[in-house]
Amino acid sequence: MKENMPNKLQSKFETLTAREKIIVVSAILAALWSGWDNFFYQPLQQKKNLLKQELVSINTQINGQKQTANLLINNGNADPNLSNQKKLNDLKTEYSRLQEQIMLGDKKFVPPNEMAKALSDLLQQDTNLKLIKLDKLPTTTLLAAKQQQHPIYKHELAITFSGNYRDTVNYLKSLEALPWAIVWEHIDYQVKEYPVAFCTINIVTLSFEEGWLGV
Repeated sequence: MKENMPNKLQSKFETLTAREKIIVVSAILAALWSGWDNFFYQPLQQKKNLLKQELVSINTQINGQKQTANLLINNGNADPNLSNQKKLNDLKTEYSRLQEQIMLGDKKFVPPNEMAKALSDLLQQDTNLKLIKLDKLPTTTLLAAKQQQHPIYKHELAITFSGNYRDTVNYLKSLEALPWAIVWEHIDYQVKEYPVAFCTINIVTLSFEEGWLGV
């Protein structure tokens, strides 16, 4: 029976000298890194930067609306007329709308009380990858301390799994297809024994709530 292409390549690889094997593996890793950088890392960084700019803008609007609302409340006794009350109600409505603007869209960020479902979606992907570990990282705030009158919290998970390059790419595509707005904060891809590699992905979602369900 005629050997298939992978077996032929494996047999040919085994006949190479140690130096030639190092050169071949180095060339493969360089090609993989180039593809990863062009098709995943750079688009991810652009998406992350645009998202952060949008959230900073929304958070600034929220702070401005809240400050105006506080002024109306504090001056309520001096000028308790219907006009000010209507303005206050309008501001409260706008504040709620801005909060929802972050949480909703074509895709939405995972609310903390629905994190269990998101984790289930992530772990039930039909792949040939082997899950090594899943860690919940400390919750942090998205913006600097001086901007945190109404903080946006960043919830982060680190997923480590093993598999080959093709299955890893398919898994990343499946994450994009989930009904959640998921941001990859960091991806570490290391080939331990070709073609098997270990990959760690830090996945981030945002909310206005600090707490979330434990992992």
